Amino acid sequence: MVVRGICALLLWGVVLAAVAAPKARILEYGYYHFNNQSSLEANAKVASGYVRKGKATLVKKTERIPIEKGRLFGFRFRIEGVDSNVGLIPLELVVEHPPIKKPDGTVSTGYRYPVDLKLQDGAVEDKTGYSLNHDYELVEGEWHFEYRFMNKPLLEQRFTTYKPKPE
Repeated sequence: MVVRGICALLLWGVVLAAVAAPKARILEYGYYHFNNQSSLEANAKVASGYVRKGKATLVKKTERIPIEKGRLFGFRFRIEGVDSNVGLIPLELVVEHPPIKKPDGTVSTGYRYPVDLKLQDGAVEDKTGYSLNHDYELVEGEWHFEYRFMNKPLLEQRFTTYKPKPE
């Protein structure tokens, strides 16, 4: 009985070591410009129903985002400290944003969905953000992006969108 208890504790220790909380940091943030090869992919979870994919270049490091149709803002991050035998790290992306009234009359104030990021040598670099592609998305307010690991905050970034004053 004692041997089984010790084996169970050892096994539990191995499991905890494999899923111990990784370390995460933001490498850059602000607004970006998509390179020519970007594409739209359907994603019912986000306010617009689409996610733009592709390579993007940082234009300006800032948490204050001037509203402009087509503007992409977000951040690039690195997660490390995960057992190199684990192939994917299961996360949840949670985004809260100012109220966006969609064409169907519904109002979105955020979204969340699971994200499995592929690890290489126990680490991953990736990016996330939001692209203001439609007139109804051009709203002022606070945006909060958060990645959660095992239902606990791992990484977060905040932005404020605003309408620039005419010159």
